[in-house]
Amino acid sequence: MLCNYNDICSERRENKQCGKCMTGIMVLVGIIAGIVFAAVTVLLFNFGLLTSVYFGALAALIISVIILTVVLVSALFSENKPKLSSCLKCNLGGLFFGLLGTIFSGILAVAANPLTVSVFSLIIVGLVSFFFAFLLVSVLFLVMCLVD
Repeated sequence: MLCNYNDICSERRENKQCGKCMTGIMVLVGIIAGIVFAAVTVLLFNFGLLTSVYFGALAALIISVIILTVVLVSALFSENKPKLSSCLKCNLGGLFFGLLGTIFSGILAVAANPLTVSVFSLIIVGLVSFFFAFLLVSVLFLVMCLVD
């Protein structure tokens, strides 16, 4: 499916600067990667092989805030760069889903500091892992769009 952003792509179609928006593939890969990463993380935490999830949740929270800042700053300065603007528009939904999910679940995990294995702790660890993996896949697709 080609980009539907007529204001950016209509005059550039003959120059082949309008790439394909792979939003559906990004969401599918992000969900699969998130489920696999969350399942592995929850299993490791459940069996005691992953003892301190506080620092992992804090690192995911810090990385997601940095990515949010970079995305917002690049969106502010993308008006003269049609490729950056097109790639941001194609991947913005997945990026913000991963960003907001990681930030909210990371805040919950840091505030709760899950030390013991309980159902609540497993859910928090799974949520942070899922959203962080989804965020990384979204960033990967954004970089692939920019490099393409």
